[in-house]
Amino acid sequence: SFDDVGRFTIAAGRAMEREGQRRFKPHGLTVSDVAPLLRLAQFGPLTPNELLNSSVLLTSAPVVSHSLNRLESAGLVRRVPNGEDGRSVRIEITDEGRRFELELAAQVRDIQDSFFSPLSVDEQTVLAGLLSRCLGQYLGIPADDQALL
Repeated sequence: SFDDVGRFTIAAGRAMEREGQRRFKPHGLTVSDVAPLLRLAQFGPLTPNELLNSSVLLTSAPVVSHSLNRLESAGLVRRVPNGEDGRSVRIEITDEGRRFELELAAQVRDIQDSFFSPLSVDEQTVLAGLLSRCLGQYLGIPADDQALL
C-alpha cells in the first residue's frame, strides 16, 4: 500500500544509517561527517556554503560546520584562505583525508551492497531511478541536476 512505501523508505534509510554509524564510530566520525568528506573528494576544494549546497545529504550549516571541525581535528581536511574572497575559506581534503576517503567510500559501498543484495542489478537500477525521480520532484531539483541527490 501507499503507506508502506513511506514506512519502508524511512526504515531502509535508518537501517543503513545505523550501520554507517556503527562502522564510522571507531574512527571518531558520524554518518554526517562522511558526506562532506566524500563530496570534497569528488569536487575538490569548496567553501563551506558550496559544500552545503553540493548535496541534499548535507542538511544544515551548523551540522556541516560541526562535521568540518571534526574532520579538521582528525587531519582529514584543512581550511585554506579563499583566493577569490578574502573573507572566506575553502575546505580542502588532505592527503590523509584522501586515503581515508577511499576506505570510507569502500565501506559505504559495502553497506549498500549488503543492504540491496536481495535485489538484482536491474531491480537496483529501477529502484534508484524511482527514488531519485521522487526525491528530485519533491525537492524541486531538475532531472538533469540529479548529482545534488
